[in-house]
Amino acid sequence: MQFITSVRAGFGRVLNLCGLIAGAALMAVMVLVVANALLRYLFNMPVGGTLELTEGALPFIIFLSLAMTQYEGGHIKVVLLTRKLPVRLQRALLVLAMLAGAALFAWATYAGWKLTAKSIAIGEIERGSIRYPLWPVKGVIAFGMALLTVQFLIDAAVAALGGALPDTDPEEIE
Repeated sequence: MQFITSVRAGFGRVLNLCGLIAGAALMAVMVLVVANALLRYLFNMPVGGTLELTEGALPFIIFLSLAMTQYEGGHIKVVLLTRKLPVRLQRALLVLAMLAGAALFAWATYAGWKLTAKSIAIGEIERGSIRYPLWPVKGVIAFGMALLTVQFLIDAAVAALGGALPDTDPEEIE
């Protein structure tokens, strides 16, 4: 159990780094949008490419933070059907849910890498007021899903070995 706990903590440090990158991208988008609005309003000179850069940054913001949210137990959980079950059965269902999540995101990761490779092969670029290659955007989506797949597998192992995961006792909303 100590080994998987240390693996989880080590992977959590990687996820925190990804979260910092996502946060920096969010801050950059915020600065860009505010600068665009101010320059448009004050001088009628908007920042060129704001739309393209903002939409290109969104996958970095979203997909680099997905696994970190799972690591911290921040995803929404519905326990309506499971909260009255015996603890061992709850744990077994949690492991199954984590494995199902890992399987789903492993498939999505595979599909994402294929799309990234195709984007590289055809030289796909963003069309608009500025142009940039789209493969980094597609690649970060696949990378983020790969991170989430690994986090689901780690959490499944922790739960299967009887360890506690963050927010295993979710708050109730009435």
